[in-house]
Amino acid sequence: MSSRVKVPWRDRLTCSAILLPGHLQYTQSYDGTDDDVTTPPTSEPATDHEYDHEQESEDFESFNSSKDLAGAKNNKQLGSLLNGPQWQKLKPEGRTDKVDYNISEVPKKNPARPVKKRRRRHPKNTAATDIRKSPHEVDPETAARWKKRAEKEIGTQGDRNRWIYEGAPGPLEFPRDFTQVLLEDPVLKIRNMRVAGYAQPNRPENNIVQEYLSPDDAYVEDFQGFKRLTDAEKVEVIAREAEDFGLEKPQGWNVSFHYNPHVEYHHFGSSHPMKPWRLTLTKQLVLAYGLEFTMDLYEPRPANFKELEIFHDRDYLSYLSNITPQNAQPDDEKYISFGFGGESNDCPVFDGLWNYVSLYTGASLSAAWNLLNKRSDIAINWSGGLHHAKKNLASGFCYVNDIVIAIQLLLTQHQRVLYIDIDVHHGDGVEQAFESTDRVFTLSYHKYGIDKHGYPFFPGTGNVDDMGPTDPANRGKGHCLNIPIDDGIDDDQYKWLFKTVTSAVIDKYNPQAIVLQSGADSLGGDRLGRFNLNIKAHGYCIETVKASGLPLLLIGGGGYTPRNVARTWCHETSVCVGAELHDELPAHIPYRQAFQGAENGDGLLYPDLHNTKRHENLNSQAKLHKLVEQALENLRYLEGAPSVVVNTKGISEEEIMKVREMVEQELEDEAEERHQLSVENNRRKRERNVGGRGERR
Repeated sequence: MSSRVKVPWRDRLTCSAILLPGHLQYTQSYDGTDDDVTTPPTSEPATDHEYDHEQESEDFESFNSSKDLAGAKNNKQLGSLLNGPQWQKLKPEGRTDKVDYNISEVPKKNPARPVKKRRRRHPKNTAATDIRKSPHEVDPETAARWKKRAEKEIGTQGDRNRWIYEGAPGPLEFPRDFTQVLLEDPVLKIRNMRVAGYAQPNRPENNIVQEYLSPDDAYVEDFQGFKRLTDAEKVEVIAREAEDFGLEKPQGWNVSFHYNPHVEYHHFGSSHPMKPWRLTLTKQLVLAYGLEFTMDLYEPRPANFKELEIFHDRDYLSYLSNITPQNAQPDDEKYISFGFGGESNDCPVFDGLWNYVSLYTGASLSAAWNLLNKRSDIAINWSGGLHHAKKNLASGFCYVNDIVIAIQLLLTQHQRVLYIDIDVHHGDGVEQAFESTDRVFTLSYHKYGIDKHGYPFFPGTGNVDDMGPTDPANRGKGHCLNIPIDDGIDDDQYKWLFKTVTSAVIDKYNPQAIVLQSGADSLGGDRLGRFNLNIKAHGYCIETVKASGLPLLLIGGGGYTPRNVARTWCHETSVCVGAELHDELPAHIPYRQAFQGAENGDGLLYPDLHNTKRHENLNSQAKLHKLVEQALENLRYLEGAPSVVVNTKGISEEEIMKVREMVEQELEDEAEERHQLSVENNRRKRERNVGGRGERR
């Protein structure tokens, strides 16, 4: 493994994509090669993808006429602007198996305060839907203790019993009246106590802070003013943003951010819902808030052919590496068999396709290596998470399954890996890849059923009864759990469902690492999704998994309303580092017009998403309770955490499976021989005992 070298992150970006010039980060070459990255040209595919054209305003083309998109020449002098202590190399220290993310001191126990009883609202047909009665009787003392306990993200068996006893939340009775927008932002209130001129009521002004701040400090009201600043002043603006809101590296755990900016330059087509430009918006939000000061930044190299071959078929990769819009032949047998073309054209052929898949897969491998080398406790790659790709098939906007390749890398040191998928679509590609192993458990929360056009919601798999192979001899049997959800699920319902099932899976399977696919198409208002989730409810899943203290690989996925994808992944980045962000977006962020207006969130980080495009909630309390009961019943078929020898010699799962089948066949043959020998011995014994007491006459 080569050493990390500090290099500029943005010296090849256009000025429209630059928020903070000269940012420093690490480059990675984990196999000893440093591959150059070239920016591919972009063009639209010959055939456009058909989908819902509502809210088209945030597409990349709508901003293409802006003067901010003018290109700029490379500036090689930007590499030394942020050479601060936050960019020092990490100490090669080990970490414990589990990390305590609560860095505050344990508070002293206060006298018990009376708990204010919260009134629950139920649907009108309470006779059919009210299932609050416990599945098993609970004594009054236990019920009282449950009420006094604070809710935990990762719960014990007692916590799960309490959550089930309390019942699943019902649908919002007045959803249009519900809002998550606060009248007063508590983060801004804390920040105001630290800036010049702030004074509490009836108290003198904070002169110490005013003396600390220079009257000539750079200040900008919008991005146009930000562009006119010098490089040093831009750095100062971002640094002040992070300092004012107390953003710094967390104490006790380390977070790394893996991102190659060239991945955002690719284009699926003007009418295709997948927009890599959403990664540009995510990057700008992360940098605008100053979150780069809380993490280690890595610019990973692209994955090479050999690394992609860990999972994918060689013939498929060869075809993928050579196909272009110019030489694609729709009548070619391979073109159809490998998943390209068709009526929907979900997986179009565009310029730079091979470079695109290499870049996002390389970032996932980079993040996995950081976890294995214990340089990070949480590693983030928002460009990855393409969970539909199969071994030799492109599917659902996915060409290479970076998740499977990253998990296979984690399996070289970890005996058990838990994969969690909160994309609105079932993670069928990952589940299928590991269906014959007990070293990976897949847990997917997704929509299942019929879509608005009368067809099965893509990919049409993932019912609660789908538990993997049915052959009892297959060691992967029972090592997948699917949570099918109906349209319109609300925040509280989703949070209750996630914490109840996920905590049970972690307790039962006992993983050593977790991979979480955080697809943002499960948000409310998504072009393809059918849920009503808000940003903080989606981020609650990351909080829950983070509380386990296990090594966490956090990756992106779906998400087809770019502004909300960027909001969500920025918020979840802050969750990973333990930071709180203010609701009003910073004035110096580029493309701010993408977030402005009532339909675009009024310039807020946490707007109400369920009010813009609300789906009818078809998830009753009874339905959710029955779903959880069936999911927990399915977990009973899991024989517990498998005890296997760690694969450290590079033996593939396929070869291990062949050896296992040979051993199992030998055991079966031996058992059959013992049975036959036992039958023969009993026969001979009876023949020698003619006339004995045991002989029937």
